[in-house]
Amino acid sequence: MKQKKPLNLNPFVLLSVVLVLAWLATFLITPGTLVDGVYTALPKNGFTFNNVFNLFRAIPYGIKDTANLVILVLVIGGALEIYKATGAIDSGVTAMVKKFGSGSRTTLLVILMALFSLIGGWLGWIETLIPFAPLVVAVVLALGYDGIVACSLLIVGLMGGFIAGPTNLYTVGVCNGILQSMGLLEGDNVFVGLGFRAVVWVVITLIGILYVLRYANKVAKDPTKSLVYGTDVSDLMMDTSKEVKVTGAHVVVLLSILVAMIMCVIGFQIGYEGVKWGIDDVSAIFLVSALISGAVSRVKPGDIANAFVKGAGGAISGALVIGFARAVYWVMNNANVNATIVYNATQLLKGLPPLAAAIGIVLLVSLINGLIPSGSGKGALLSPIIVPIAIELGLTSQTAVLAYQFGDGITNMFWFSYGTLMIFLNYAKVPVNKWYKFFVPLMVIYFLLSFVTLGIAIAIGF
Repeated sequence: MKQKKPLNLNPFVLLSVVLVLAWLATFLITPGTLVDGVYTALPKNGFTFNNVFNLFRAIPYGIKDTANLVILVLVIGGALEIYKATGAIDSGVTAMVKKFGSGSRTTLLVILMALFSLIGGWLGWIETLIPFAPLVVAVVLALGYDGIVACSLLIVGLMGGFIAGPTNLYTVGVCNGILQSMGLLEGDNVFVGLGFRAVVWVVITLIGILYVLRYANKVAKDPTKSLVYGTDVSDLMMDTSKEVKVTGAHVVVLLSILVAMIMCVIGFQIGYEGVKWGIDDVSAIFLVSALISGAVSRVKPGDIANAFVKGAGGAISGALVIGFARAVYWVMNNANVNATIVYNATQLLKGLPPLAAAIGIVLLVSLINGLIPSGSGKGALLSPIIVPIAIELGLTSQTAVLAYQFGDGITNMFWFSYGTLMIFLNYAKVPVNKWYKFFVPLMVIYFLLSFVTLGIAIAIGF
């Protein structure tokens, strides 16, 4: 009997199909603008040359709009290859695996997930952790787990923490800042309600850790239980069976990576000489770190250049995924139909009782998140409409913002239109359909938790 070949969805094919469907929708949906909650309809898009050609423009413009992330992925890919050329990565991963081994590897998973949840929830950082994805994948695979465990540390860790981030500038900060400017929120504290959100963050983090550990332990006991069993990850793995000596040069290289990470944290939070850092600065500091590492390890300049080109070349697929994902948003936004979808969807909330309205916000934002992945961009567009409606229906502004956070955060881990999700999956060679098989049960748990949490929030007048 012929064995059925497993279905592995190619992300480029999947995104291209969605792009075509989104483009077709631009001719069916009436365009409009949405400014400070006021909607204005525009004439329908006709089958003109420019409107038809937008289908093909969308990909280069999508790459252009995400150029800083594309550059980050390429530079980090090149930097990692230079690090590998020094031998420091192999020796560092080997030392870590020998330290934790099979006995305490669970402890390492818990520590990493808790750390990523802290970064995603309290700092709101997701994209800035892209540079460390290949290292996380290498370590987790070396510990005997599979690609799903590797990428779930980043996805469920970072994006799970992001869901109810107590001090998340990109959701809570943006929404509450707009509400203050509209006179719907008193004071100047954009993180009002921090205590309640902190409790929710702890619960979400614990659920995520337990869910991932349950799968990880099953795979560790029997690798054939892996959802990606049979996937060739030999190029991602390192031989940790050999005795590797950690030299002084290796220590310098590993320290340079650590210093680069610390400088990123300081740059994003405080800045240098009054200038705060962005994604491009992350690319720059890791480029400097890689060049210093190569020089200290006495790698020839020509070999450093060749390693960088090789690493960047290997990262092209992941970099392009980000641009393809953005193309879906670009084609609809350029046709001005996103505003129409958002406005008409929010009108469905009117007349609902408080809890139904809160749940409606979660589901509504979850759907819109597939079109507008940006948490801050979506918050700026939605909050001037949703919050006034929510207040009319008996919700407080903070319960409405919390509902928005749930809708935005949970489906960050689901929508393939979110480029960062796709890059994490790509690094671990996890097909999106395999990820869905792993994640959808957890997504259901998160949604149920959000509904219960909103019920509590309404009951205590949060």
